[in-house]
Amino acid sequence: MRFDKLQDWLQWQESCHPNEIELGLERVGNVAKAMAVSLSDCQVITVAGTNGKGSCVATLNALLLSAGYRVGCYTSPHFLRYNERVMLNGFPVDDRTLMKSFQRIDDARAETALTYFEFGTLAALDIFERSALDVVVLEVGLGGRLDAVNIIDTDVAVVTSIDVDHQDWLGSDREQIGREKAGIFRVGKPAISAGLNPPASLRLAAQECGAEFYQAGQHFRYDDTRWSGTNLSQQTVEYSDLPEPRLPRESVAAAIQAIQLLPLPVAGTDYAILNDIQLPGRFQQINIKGKQVILDVAHNPAAASYLSRRLQSQVCRGQTFALMSVMNDKDLDGIVTALNATIDSWFIADQPNNNRAMLASEMAAELAQHNIESIDISKNIQQACQRVLSLMEKADRLVVFGSFFTVAEVLTLHDAQNGHHQEQHQE
Repeated sequence: MRFDKLQDWLQWQESCHPNEIELGLERVGNVAKAMAVSLSDCQVITVAGTNGKGSCVATLNALLLSAGYRVGCYTSPHFLRYNERVMLNGFPVDDRTLMKSFQRIDDARAETALTYFEFGTLAALDIFERSALDVVVLEVGLGGRLDAVNIIDTDVAVVTSIDVDHQDWLGSDREQIGREKAGIFRVGKPAISAGLNPPASLRLAAQECGAEFYQAGQHFRYDDTRWSGTNLSQQTVEYSDLPEPRLPRESVAAAIQAIQLLPLPVAGTDYAILNDIQLPGRFQQINIKGKQVILDVAHNPAAASYLSRRLQSQVCRGQTFALMSVMNDKDLDGIVTALNATIDSWFIADQPNNNRAMLASEMAAELAQHNIESIDISKNIQQACQRVLSLMEKADRLVVFGSFFTVAEVLTLHDAQNGHHQEQHQE
């Protein structure tokens, strides 16, 4: 084996391709073919979108497991441990399993250069191929049409809500981005649109490729405690007295619809668990040094607006502090506009070890453009977190947001205080 430690494998993968991102299916598809990876013996659900992908995947995973199925789940990025990306029946795979798969990929690729993400995607698919699963849930990393996940033909495609993000790769407006996301649709297969206000390009793309299109609010809906939708036989299905889900209702509704369209019995699904399904970094509430901290990976205006609504719906007797750090390609103006009325004081920080991160001085300048006066700048996220916690009263709350990196830094700090394992994070 090339390496005997997972971290060595991951560091090596970062240098195997000259570009961090290289969209396209030919290279990764050829390696998958050489490895005989197809997932043809199980059902596949692929989830794309801008916001809500992780919530949809988490809901699918939990509900399918509750129905007694053997489930593989691939997501990205991870927060604390790389193993979080590949789940088998609700548990992260171990280091040895990942390393053996990486070695098989290395042997099969010959001279083909693969990115860090492509290595991880192939490893997940290879592990799933060998695990005798009933259902595999795949989360698209970026876009859809040219994402490595799309080498697998899906049985049910889900596209969650779409916003303008990753414009350099996906296009400058929601219509262009929607078409890229719709690249996961397949002829004759269900294509689910989870957003209540989707770009027209989604439906058009489904029509052009011959997919069966299911639109939230039209073909399925989740109102109050009732979900209604359509099964594989085009019969109406209803569930009542459902609990209030912790994750975004749009994503949960689409997950339930996706399960109805699988050629599998779903009568044993336990929908009572919807109130228990949680996801790290999605309005995740923790306690650090006796202070309330809310972690959310919101990093575009739509996600920030959703975060703002969640904050406003929750009673806070004290002040709301923000700890924010974003990547330099994000719409900071839109993010700040969405959250400005909800935040009392802003704490921002540099990320000196992340060349994608926006400088704190640039973030401060943008906040000043919004006439925000309470701005505190730190040299890193750990310093900012310690500083804001020292200033908070018991009735206050801290909201950490802006990127997976930002949330992961605070989670690492929290876990270090509780003696948990830490690992380098990559988005």
